Amino acid sequence: MAERIYLDHAATAPVLPAVADRMRELLADSFGNPSSLHAEGRKARQAVDEAREIVSSSLGCEFAEVAFTSGGTEAANLAILGLALAHRGGERDRVLMSAAEHHCVLQTEPLLTAFGYRVEQIPVDREARVDLQQFEDLLSEDVLLVSVMHANNELGSINPINEIAELCAAHGAVLHTDAVQTFLGTDLPWKVADLGADLVSVSAHKIHGPKGVGALYVRPGTKLSPLISGGAQERELRGGTENLVGIAGFGEAVRQLAGGSHSCQREAADTFRAAIETLGAISSVSRNTPTLPGHVHVRFPEIDAETMLIVLDRLGVSAGSGAACSSGSLEPSHVLVACGFTPSQARKGVRFTFGRFSCIQEAEEAAARVAAALRGIEERKS
Repeated sequence: MAERIYLDHAATAPVLPAVADRMRELLADSFGNPSSLHAEGRKARQAVDEAREIVSSSLGCEFAEVAFTSGGTEAANLAILGLALAHRGGERDRVLMSAAEHHCVLQTEPLLTAFGYRVEQIPVDREARVDLQQFEDLLSEDVLLVSVMHANNELGSINPINEIAELCAAHGAVLHTDAVQTFLGTDLPWKVADLGADLVSVSAHKIHGPKGVGALYVRPGTKLSPLISGGAQERELRGGTENLVGIAGFGEAVRQLAGGSHSCQREAADTFRAAIETLGAISSVSRNTPTLPGHVHVRFPEIDAETMLIVLDRLGVSAGSGAACSSGSLEPSHVLVACGFTPSQARKGVRFTFGRFSCIQEAEEAAARVAAALRGIEERKS
């Protein structure tokens, strides 16, 4: 069988060898609890501190402004629910979130409602970007929190977060942005000061680090209540013994990637997109829209995503249809529905995401396999 082509980097990226080496090193030699005062504990604490220094430096913030979590989902939950709990009963009782957010944001609504908040969705355009005029119309002095992702995980389109941040600041609202897809994942590097957000959630496994670890940037003065009690770890934002090996792996992934180029990632994605468009694929995002360098989201008008993905998998191509957390769901993509597509159209979206180390040759071979998949599907229909 031909070598497999992995085009689902937006779901997760392979762990870098240097990251695996660092994690193995700590598994073998650092068993201490970072909260212990003895030599073994101090050695473990040093590894956590080193990783925090690397991550905070990459984010462009202070050491103490980074809290480690179990991943991007928990980081977003801590930002949203932690803020809501800390300000429960106050005059600001509205929370706004874009209609195209990841489920880790959208599915906080039941708890927010139980806490006494009114949750409203911000409309998005055909490419999953927040409509700034409609957003501004929704803002008022009773809005506590706004949550808008930096880049959409399905379509790859990038939101103007700095403009959104300015509007939030003008109304005294706190802004959280899910930057899981853009942290070290764009060809336009950013720091938290560039975004202007008060809370920024990121994850390790999207940048060739381990699964099960993420981080939340917390702007000084932003009050959060912990969601996990039982200890004073992470500056009392998250109780429990730190995931030493995962955190160190996260730090090593950032060390390996920070400041590096994206090689031919965008060129490979563009080559692939152009090739499959000749086969009838319809791109979901226009060429003029700012996007992540590796995202190619298309629809094949007569073929459901599930069918296409199964056939492609048999041909050695790994792709996705949306958020990996929703895999196996028969529901249409909530992102595409929010963009105005019909449920039938929303079931046809396929996401190909190229990685930092993808190449042109791989893109050309993947396009050839898409062509083979389309031929095979057509033959079975006739």
